[in-house]
Amino acid sequence: MAKVSCVQMKPELGNVEYNVNKMEEFIRDIMGKEPETDLIVFPELITSGYEGEPEQFQEMAETLPNGYSLDRISALAKEFQVNIIYGLPERDPLYPDVLYNAAVIINDEGTPLGTYRKVHPFADEKRWCRAGCDFPVFDTNIGKIGIMICWDTAFPEVARCLALNGAELLVVSTNWEDPYEEPWDPADGVNKHENDWDLMTRARAFDNTLHLVAANRIGGDGGVLTFFGRSKIIDPRGNVIAALDKREEGVISADLDLSLTRMHRETYYCFLKDRRPDAYGEVTRPY
Repeated sequence: MAKVSCVQMKPELGNVEYNVNKMEEFIRDIMGKEPETDLIVFPELITSGYEGEPEQFQEMAETLPNGYSLDRISALAKEFQVNIIYGLPERDPLYPDVLYNAAVIINDEGTPLGTYRKVHPFADEKRWCRAGCDFPVFDTNIGKIGIMICWDTAFPEVARCLALNGAELLVVSTNWEDPYEEPWDPADGVNKHENDWDLMTRARAFDNTLHLVAANRIGGDGGVLTFFGRSKIIDPRGNVIAALDKREEGVISADLDLSLTRMHRETYYCFLKDRRPDAYGEVTRPY
């Protein structure tokens, strides 16, 4: 069994110190209440905020294995012997002007294992970050973890690549936003982007018979976008185990039996075994 916690949080744009302080508070609170926790997941770009200018991201970017947030969060991961995943702007170690929208994974010994770099940057992100190009899977003491960032979740190919690369757990670090392309009334209840989010997270888990843990932020950065939360923990058949569907900060937690994946795949949910890769050539054809 693996115990995971998912943090729903509102960062402050451009204020890395404030954001990291708040992350530390969440980590200490989680580990104080549930010291057996194995993994804590935070949202996308949680150290920086989302709707910033390219110059701001250049100032806030960090290069593995060291940096302001990396040093502090790694120390807590080591102190509490817990794996931690969170989003940050990452600087390429060889090309300092090149940035990525990334999620770092730190193991229970406080060692950064690496980053996943968002393969599908969305809208204004393209002004400051370069797209990633691969789908690493990270070995941890609870199993092999594959990471997606926000818009990646809309592409079934991403989760499938991670599954084929051996992922035993899917993690989504996201800033999924309310509709901005047309008017909507919060009084109407769940909006279409929330419905999209609920559907896609469940589908990616079901498609690949994997547990999925998804952390979304709330609030806004004073720009065009606002973010609705709805952080989720989902089982390998697409059922929601835990959710925080309110627009408030908080934590959801669940115990995950990762062996369920093997059991389900050996019976009815044999999607990977029954695949026909030789027939799927059109999947890679440009639209």
